[in-house]
Amino acid sequence: MTDPQPLLSQLQNLLPADWQSALDDLAATLLQTDAPLRLTLVGSFSVGKSSLLNMLLGELLLQAAMEETTALPTFIEYGPQRLMQLLGSDGSLLPIDEPGFAAATTQAPEGAACAVLNLPLDWLKGLSIIDLPGLGSLSASHREYTVAQIQQSDAVLYLVDPRGPSQTDLETLQIISQNGKRVKVMVTRWDEVESAVARGEKAPSLTQWAAQIEAATGLKTRLASCSKNGLGQDDVLDFIARAKEDLADIRQRRFRAELKPILQNALGQNAQAQRSCEVLSEQAMQAFHAELMQRKQALSEFKAGLYNQQQHDRDSTLQQCTLTTEKIRQRLAGQLKSLGSQLTDESGWEDFGNQGGKLLRTSQADMAQSLVELSGSYGKLQLPPAQVDAFNLRLPAPESIELNDFLDIGKLTQLQHELQDRQEDFAAVEQKLASLSVADMNEEERAMRELLMQRQQIAEQPLPRIVQRISEGGSGAAVGRFLGEIADIGLMFVSPAAVGAKVATLVAKGAKMVNVAVKTAKVANTVTKTVKVAKGIQLGRKVAGIPEQAMNKLGVLEVLSLGYWGEKFGSMFGSAPQDEEIIDPQARAEQAQVLAEIDSQTQQLRRALARNEDIANERQLTGLALEQNKKEQARLQFELARSQQQAEQKHRDAQISQRQERQALLLRHAERAVSQWLRNFDQQTASMTDLMRSRIKSYWEDRVDALVGERLVEIDALTEQANAGPREKEATLTRLREEAVAIQNAIDVLH
Repeated sequence: MTDPQPLLSQLQNLLPADWQSALDDLAATLLQTDAPLRLTLVGSFSVGKSSLLNMLLGELLLQAAMEETTALPTFIEYGPQRLMQLLGSDGSLLPIDEPGFAAATTQAPEGAACAVLNLPLDWLKGLSIIDLPGLGSLSASHREYTVAQIQQSDAVLYLVDPRGPSQTDLETLQIISQNGKRVKVMVTRWDEVESAVARGEKAPSLTQWAAQIEAATGLKTRLASCSKNGLGQDDVLDFIARAKEDLADIRQRRFRAELKPILQNALGQNAQAQRSCEVLSEQAMQAFHAELMQRKQALSEFKAGLYNQQQHDRDSTLQQCTLTTEKIRQRLAGQLKSLGSQLTDESGWEDFGNQGGKLLRTSQADMAQSLVELSGSYGKLQLPPAQVDAFNLRLPAPESIELNDFLDIGKLTQLQHELQDRQEDFAAVEQKLASLSVADMNEEERAMRELLMQRQQIAEQPLPRIVQRISEGGSGAAVGRFLGEIADIGLMFVSPAAVGAKVATLVAKGAKMVNVAVKTAKVANTVTKTVKVAKGIQLGRKVAGIPEQAMNKLGVLEVLSLGYWGEKFGSMFGSAPQDEEIIDPQARAEQAQVLAEIDSQTQQLRRALARNEDIANERQLTGLALEQNKKEQARLQFELARSQQQAEQKHRDAQISQRQERQALLLRHAERAVSQWLRNFDQQTASMTDLMRSRIKSYWEDRVDALVGERLVEIDALTEQANAGPREKEATLTRLREEAVAIQNAIDVLH
């Protein structure tokens, strides 16, 4: 590390005593010799940060394990003696021993902010190492604290797992790159890699990993390996030494840049003071006074025009700020809009938030970097260089605002807005709470007790019981009875008509017994035909429809009857009697009886036919009903299928509508998130622009205007010096010449 003390000592020895105070103030402001280099160790938990530190420190002071161990941020700094302390949130310091230190760093005590370890190691001088909880920690506060420490650090030692950089590593390295931090990437636990290579596995390529990091983050770095056995120690210590030197060089360069124009102006003023002492004649005195008056007039005019120059410089710079802001904002808005259009469901919301936050941080970093470049472009005096030298108005170039300054002021502004919003929300809730009346809880408690009692009564009330048949039985009976009647009738010597009537009656009865439907016309035809056959036999006539052989046989039977032979015997004593065919009353009675029976049977047959017709009609109607039922079933099946299709379509439509509603809701949330991100961008860039505006104003008012005012006062001092006596002038001239030599020597040292 470049020590600024030799430079300060040399300048203090060269410059006059009245410069000591101003020199010390400038060194305290710019060199910050008491501020150590802040080196932050960053990496996923269990990557090996504690093991690396133990290797660098030469002893096992920090707990190392495969799980998350660093639960408390630990500061490791130089100290004249070994000391371990706990820094409380209230600012208190509590000394602890080694077991207490190990316990505190693995299980953070309540109220502890961090642990402090002081060791008497020379390489720790001017260095403050911060060992942070891992980025993969389950605690969100740990990650936020880690990111905050990265932003406030001067250099970062980033540790990567031997399996290669993860997505979290790439995102964090991008944050480091965006904040302009000096970074060294180390691959830890390289002894495991060497063991794997010895077993025949392929060695990883650090060059490829470095290219992957550069492609994802834009950060160019050379990866180095390290292990607990001491590998990589020289790389780490060399990085720390170079970071110390760079930080000191940056501070010293700024110190030289500030001090040089001050000394040049002092040297020019010294030359003018020498001239005022060298003026002796009246004519030379008048010429010198005239020159001083012209210079004073020119400076007064220049001072009067400073406001316009300041306004022009400020407006021009802020216009460039506005153009840069609008360009970056439009790019951010387009990126956020594209990101929101890719959001399809709730599962992508977390990634949407992460990507949106990343885009916001990138845009803020780009804006800050652009403003850093603009911050050194203002403050150009509208004077010829010769006049600047003549007026001793040499000014250092405006100090470029550091990237961290822009980012910090933006973050601070955002936090202030968030705090204000929370305060307003709290006030609104508090006001609403105060406006609410106190509710009477007695009524609700009584109603609750009644409900509980009613429920208990219902639960304890016995329920009625029923007997449910669980099986069905069957019965059937079929009784078949065949009623048969067999009758043998032998008719000899009887009336043929009676025989016919009896035969007809028996035929009808037989038909009824066998459930044969005998028609009335057929029965009547049978009776008539039987009587005709009997008469034909008695009279010796033929009967139509009766074969001759049958008539002969019936005639033989007639001869055997008693009536036949009585009629033959009576014809021997007189003439033969005259027969008159009359209707036999008995036959009529028998016929009537037969007809009555037939009518009865006919009525029964009609009823049977009616029943059969009803059955036939019913069968026909049943068939029609079945056919209609089939048609109705087909119609219902069609309606059911159509209803199912409609229901399915409605379900699909409902799902589509629901998806569309969820998508619309997601888009609304995404739009609000985008609006919030853009609002944060606007707030932070506005504060960055305000910082630029305040720096421009401070430069013109605190430096340029003050410097011109000093020169005007010095002209009056030169006038007084020119009016001094010769001896006083001679003594002053001698002193001024000595100071001029000292100032010139100091300027030469600063080159």
